[in-house]
Amino acid sequence: MFSHCMEINKFTSGSKVLEKWAAKQNKAILVGGILGFSLTAAYLMFRKQKNLSKFSEPLEPSFNMERYVFDIHTDDGIKQAVVESSGECYAVTLDGRDVGTMWRDENIGLQWNTLDEELTPHLWDISAKLAEAFSRQGFPSILQGAYPEITKTEWKSSETLEVAVSTETDLEVFTAFLKDEVLNLVDFEEHLDLIVKKEDDAYFTIVGIN
Repeated sequence: MFSHCMEINKFTSGSKVLEKWAAKQNKAILVGGILGFSLTAAYLMFRKQKNLSKFSEPLEPSFNMERYVFDIHTDDGIKQAVVESSGECYAVTLDGRDVGTMWRDENIGLQWNTLDEELTPHLWDISAKLAEAFSRQGFPSILQGAYPEITKTEWKSSETLEVAVSTETDLEVFTAFLKDEVLNLVDFEEHLDLIVKKEDDAYFTIVGIN
């Protein structure tokens, strides 16, 4: 009988060892399955984002860099100014020509300042444009700065802005992106209608803001 109990004890002990081993194996399989699923999901997400980026990159607005585009009056007529920055200094071009850099000077109450002689005569006009950039009236400068596809903007009324894009731009795709992203650029509460069209084309789409 004693030997019989020993056999039972051995069997029981063996069963417990087997159960523990099975539990560890199941746990390992579960952890491995979760890890494998996570890696697969991450890979698929990466591929999806990579594929989507092929279509979205040309239309992705420049939110990571301040960029403003507007016209100013000069002694040589109206010129297009492009002011952009990725730091404390702002590079300025007039009709594509580099005229210098400007910054907010702490020594003169954070007013705009420059050491470039070619930029100095235009500093006040550019500063005034930047001061109104986040209002409805100044919104075209932000819009053109964010979307290189835009070639021209023109006010049709106080609440209506015509936006012309290059002829190579897919108007339907551009308009879809604009509707999704434009509110990220808006910092005013007034209503504004954007009449979006291609250059020299009568067809247009209206994008409402606020």
